[in-house]
Amino acid sequence: MGIEIQFIAAEKLKDKTPPQKVAFILDQVKKSKNRILVIEGSLSSTDEKELIAKTMGEVNKNFPGIEVASLGEQSSTLKTQLIKLLGGKSSGLTVVGPSTLVKQIKRDPDKLSLLTGK
Repeated sequence: MGIEIQFIAAEKLKDKTPPQKVAFILDQVKKSKNRILVIEGSLSSTDEKELIAKTMGEVNKNFPGIEVASLGEQSSTLKTQLIKLLGGKSSGLTVVGPSTLVKQIKRDPDKLSLLTGK
């Protein structure tokens, strides 16, 4: 069986609250053990912490957890906030996948490397 890579536009998560984002992401990952999500835009550090915390509470023999990494900074400068307020795109991306599939994620300042396998 192959690996499914699902790309999610930032628009899909834009109007969701942090708990709704986390629930959506976990639901998408749990639907298939062979699915890796690539989300347009970086998750905020708060969203990423909440995702990890919620995941830890749901770990069991059928769901061993996730691996997550974001590329690109979530800056909170006035300029960045103004661009987002005016409907500008955020930069970066986030990769999320089940820990049974994603063996390792290496993050450098300008790239992510993903090692998969079963």
